[in-house]
Amino acid sequence: MQLHVRLFANLREVFEDQQITVEVPDGLEVKGIVPLLATRYPQAAPALSNVMVAVNQVLAPPHTVLQASDEIALLPPVGGGSIPFEDNARLKISSSPLIVEEAYHLLEDVNHGGTVIFVGTVREWTRERQTAYLSYEAYETMALSQMQQIQAEVEAQFEGVTTLQWHRVGKLSPLDIAVICGASSPHRNSAFEAARTLIERLKQEVTIWKKEVYTDGDSVWQENAQSTNVDKI
Repeated sequence: MQLHVRLFANLREVFEDQQITVEVPDGLEVKGIVPLLATRYPQAAPALSNVMVAVNQVLAPPHTVLQASDEIALLPPVGGGSIPFEDNARLKISSSPLIVEEAYHLLEDVNHGGTVIFVGTVREWTRERQTAYLSYEAYETMALSQMQQIQAEVEAQFEGVTTLQWHRVGKLSPLDIAVICGASSPHRNSAFEAARTLIERLKQEVTIWKKEVYTDGDSVWQENAQSTNVDKI
């Protein structure tokens, strides 16, 4: 049986491709795909040591049996053109600059007395290392689905709240806006709490990766230590 496996972030660089096709035995389970690839591609073993497996854009339990028709993706731990998701303008992954005023207008409501917007920008220095630029990459369809799930859960958690999640992809320089998370509510406390919940969950759960490129020529794909671990599903 042949499987087509999509690759992202550092895996794409190691394999020098965005997708590989591999011959595997029938009945292979999710838990077997990474060890199989590590054996066949020993040069990639270090990069494969801490990946998650998505099947049809959902993180898959270890005993899921893989089928030739499945869309399989290997996802490194997440680090912290514009497309709408099902016409929901408050969810966006964009290769174009994010505009705070546009986000604010989407959250405006005559019945809401408080609007909180978190704006995450690229900083120039990280632990004495100077950043030349950041490069963000996303598994867009899965990321937008995850953002929609976060939106539904946060808006249910904080009654009456309206939320927004926008994220950039591509090359960003210091001071560029990488992410906007916002919440508006009849009352300010809910808006503050919802906005903080949005950015924390987005950083931990959504399939977006960050590569830091430094002025000395070195670079690193940053991992988020709190990223979802598929073994716990």
